[in-house]
Amino acid sequence: MRLTSVLTGCALRGLLAALSAIAALSGDPATAADNLVGFQSAFVRSLYREGRHFECIAETRRLMGLLPAAHERELEHFINVNYYLAGQYRTVVRNLQARNEKRDNDALMLYSQALARLGSYAEAVRALNDAASPPGRAVDGELFVRSVEIRLLAGDFASAYEKAREGAALHPDSVLPSLRDRLASHDALASRSRSLAAALSAVFPGAGQAYAGRTADALLSAAAVLALGAGSVLTWRAGHRGVAFTLGFFTALAYGGGIYGAWNAAGEYNRSQNERFASEAQSLIPEYRPYRNGDLPGPLR
Repeated sequence: MRLTSVLTGCALRGLLAALSAIAALSGDPATAADNLVGFQSAFVRSLYREGRHFECIAETRRLMGLLPAAHERELEHFINVNYYLAGQYRTVVRNLQARNEKRDNDALMLYSQALARLGSYAEAVRALNDAASPPGRAVDGELFVRSVEIRLLAGDFASAYEKAREGAALHPDSVLPSLRDRLASHDALASRSRSLAAALSAVFPGAGQAYAGRTADALLSAAAVLALGAGSVLTWRAGHRGVAFTLGFFTALAYGGGIYGAWNAAGEYNRSQNERFASEAQSLIPEYRPYRNGDLPGPLR
């Protein structure tokens, strides 16, 4: 498959060279230019559809040299899309930050998605907040969907719900009402109190871990404290004071570690519940595709 793609690319490059030679002999510069642009555009489209993004970037830059400057902005965006699809998120962020002019909504969404992939969730949300709605029209539903998605990635369920609720009112035929209804159930999600888990283990070793659903850890914690404690008492009664103090020290360590472990077990239980909930909510959100309707930039259509 890879060899076939390489051969196809070589064939197209050869065809472009042949067209250049024919054009030079024909003496018709306008026709030659149109042919070159047409075949280069087709080549770029084929690279994009095959997922050969780095080659697509290089060939798009060549295409830009054949076109008027008016097409520069949309093709620069196309290049950044290819960087994004190739996983070069830092390059996308750097390129878009370097542009001094105000970014349009498509560029803002791409910028926000790249930031989110890098874990910069707060900055990604701010980027979407800068998006403008067309005069007399509501904000694009896709902007709401991506804003909810980023808030879910950040674990900010309350904010995600509010954004989904706001978007659902404006776009009732989108995925936003389903997201709103799903996120509304977050408050009913089962959780465990860290303080209560620690208190239970302080009263009876292992009880806090059992409360947090960690049965094996509960049994291990209880067994360690009881065994070490019993050993300390028995050696004390047998007159082995040094051994008794040593075992007593380790009993205290196991007891304190059990309380700390119960605190962490409750926190881990809550994290796993939230991660599962977020994953289920995110499954409702379609994957971000920059050209989701297949509308490539004008010169590539």
